[in-house]
Amino acid sequence: MATIAVIGAGLAGLVVSRELAQSHDVVVFEKSRGVAGRMATRRADPFEFDHGAQFFTARSDAFRTFLEPLVEAGVVADWQARFAELRRDEIVATRQWDTEHPHYVGVPGMNAIGKALSSGLDVRLDTAVRSLTRDGERWQLVGERQERLGEFDWVIASAPASQTAALLAPASIASTAAKVGMDACYALLLGFDEPPDLSWQAALVHDADISWISVNSSKPGRPATCSLVVHSTNAWANAHLDDDAETVRRHLADEFCKITHVDIAAATFVDVQRWRYANVDRQKGDLYALDAERRLAACGDWFVRGRVEGAFISALALAGRIGQDAS
Repeated sequence: MATIAVIGAGLAGLVVSRELAQSHDVVVFEKSRGVAGRMATRRADPFEFDHGAQFFTARSDAFRTFLEPLVEAGVVADWQARFAELRRDEIVATRQWDTEHPHYVGVPGMNAIGKALSSGLDVRLDTAVRSLTRDGERWQLVGERQERLGEFDWVIASAPASQTAALLAPASIASTAAKVGMDACYALLLGFDEPPDLSWQAALVHDADISWISVNSSKPGRPATCSLVVHSTNAWANAHLDDDAETVRRHLADEFCKITHVDIAAATFVDVQRWRYANVDRQKGDLYALDAERRLAACGDWFVRGRVEGAFISALALAGRIGQDAS
């Protein structure tokens, strides 16, 4: 039985941990206060916002099989939204999402999936790994305050590409991660006492600085209070990554008003969330990175594509490989 440290408790980190914990001693280190990564949910009473991943689909048999018990347990449900495609404020296409092509969400929030997957795992929250050093045949992990976090036979990074590159340098995995650029995104969070008059519940937006609008409260199991999530385009977020929050909020709110003709003054809650590492284009190459000699590895959606299923595919593939090598 090997001791394995997994850095990051997003979907990839939790999936690889659950797979390996069946035969090995696994500890998950997460720098945030909660699990789930970008499958995040924020509560601002009485409103609730899935401000990261909005939904996900399942194209592979392996991912559909993985989801089955979560669906049966009520942790995952199909969001059958009224969908629209907009070109700025013009609706150019509409359709009803249905069971033929499910659009899955976590219930009662997207982060419920991470909470379910972390059950039974040794997850250390609020614990950032600052560095790791080789101590004989094992890796010594060190935290932000120079505290020792333990010694492990293997270390797996499931963090975004640039963070993995910094953490695992100078290993060859770091050079692989450093070549992958991830895009940013801003989320504008809007809460309304009275629901705005919209003919759709989810909208893909073209020709604007925002790319997505959803009536978050229309998802299964959400509070009745009306909440909307507005995502910027990756291009706009990349160009304005270091703008102050108020400037970002004003611009995205203005874009939202022009596109929906909803008066932002009617919102009783307005806030903005920055995601520095939100998305990545489809990748070509390996599904994970592995240095078997040093017993270092990395997985995540940045090996595949910026989708929930991409994180799962990468993690599952890596777990299968390490399961063969770990001892």
